[in-house]
Amino acid sequence: QELQDCLTVNGHSMSDPVLDANGNVDKDASRRVEVKFRLKDEEMIQELNSGKYPPGSMFLSENMLFRELGICKNTVREALSSLVSDGLLERVRGKGTFVLEPRPNLAESTSAGVVHFICANPYRIGEGDPFISGLVQGLHAALDPFRWRLCLDFADFTEHSYEDMKTIIGTILPGECAILAGFNYSAKLTDMLREANIRFVTVGQAEDESVPCVDTDYVSGTYEVVSDLIGRGHTRIALVDRRGPHFPSCENRRRGYIKALAEHGIIPDARLMAQYSNLTPAEGEKMWKELEEYATPFTAVLIYGNTPVLGFLKSALAAGRKIPEDLSVIAFCDPPLLVADHVITRVVPSLIELGKAAGNLIREPDGTSQRIIACRRLDGNTVADIGR
Repeated sequence: QELQDCLTVNGHSMSDPVLDANGNVDKDASRRVEVKFRLKDEEMIQELNSGKYPPGSMFLSENMLFRELGICKNTVREALSSLVSDGLLERVRGKGTFVLEPRPNLAESTSAGVVHFICANPYRIGEGDPFISGLVQGLHAALDPFRWRLCLDFADFTEHSYEDMKTIIGTILPGECAILAGFNYSAKLTDMLREANIRFVTVGQAEDESVPCVDTDYVSGTYEVVSDLIGRGHTRIALVDRRGPHFPSCENRRRGYIKALAEHGIIPDARLMAQYSNLTPAEGEKMWKELEEYATPFTAVLIYGNTPVLGFLKSALAAGRKIPEDLSVIAFCDPPLLVADHVITRVVPSLIELGKAAGNLIREPDGTSQRIIACRRLDGNTVADIGR
C-alpha cells in the first residue's frame, strides 16, 4: 500500500481479461501484462526532502517494485529513470539505486517553476540570426527536466522600452521569474523588475553590475584571435565595434584586443579603433571609409555585427583589396556569412551553453553574480599569414 501511494496508474493491458456480471473487465481478476505509470514527482520529492529516505541510503529496488505491483521491469526502470534524470536518485552499477542530497527548494521549483524569457523581437533582429533560438534551445535543456515552463515575451526595446517592460511585468504572476536577453539592460529597466519583486537573470551584463547574469567571455575570445593574427605577422589590426550607452560586450572585446597587442609589444593605435551606431551595411561602408581615410594602413580587421561586416567587405572589395591576401577579416557575429566566395571567419558566443547557464542560474540561485561562458572560433577562408 505504501508503494501504491507513490504511484499513479495511467493505463493497463490484460492478457486474460475476466468479465464481471455486468460484462465489464474485472481488473483485479484479470492477469496484468503491463501497467504504465509515472511516479508522483511532487509527492516523492517531498518524501525525499523530508528525510524519510536519508541521502546515501538505498532506494527501493526494481525487483521490489516488480514483485509488489506485478508490473513489468521495463516500466519500473523507466519510472525510476525519471527520478535519476531529475537528480534525486543515483544508480551505482552492481550496487543499486541510492538517494542523493536533496536540492534546495526542489519540490517548489519542480512543481511551480515559470520563467518569462523577455527578449528582443526576433523578427526585428533578422531571419538569419540564431541568437534567440539558440538561447531558447539551451533554456529548454536546463528547465525541461525539472518541468519548469518557459514563456516567451517579445518586445521592441527602442524608445518605448520602459512602457514595454511595464506591460510585460503586468503579466508576470507572483513567484514567477524572468530572463532578459537581446537588448541593453539599463539600471532603470532592471530596477523596475526589482521593485515588482521579480527574481531575474540577464544574458549579458546589465548596467547595474549587481544583477546576476551569464555572459560570453569576449575578453579571452578577442585576445586569442588577435594573438593568432600577430603570430601570422599582422601588427596593424583594426577593431570595428558598435557604440552605445551601455555595451559591456564592446568594452570586453576592446580589453582583449588591447591586452593582446600590449603583451606582444605593440602600442595600440586609437586610429585603428572605430565605432558605429547601427547594425546596417551602410555603417560598415562608413567604417571602411573612415579607416581608409584617417587610419594608417592595416592588414587585418575584427568587426562586430553581421550586417556591418557585409557593408565593410563590399567596400573593401570594391576598393581592390584582396581577401585574405591583402586583408584578413574576422567577424563577431552569430549567423554564418558568405560574401562572394569568402566564408567569413567568426568568433561566436556558445548560445546553447549560455541558455543552459541562464536556466540553471534562475532555477537554482547559488549566490553567483556572474557565470562566464567561453566563445568559439569558426574558421572560414578570410584569414591568412602576411605575404600569403
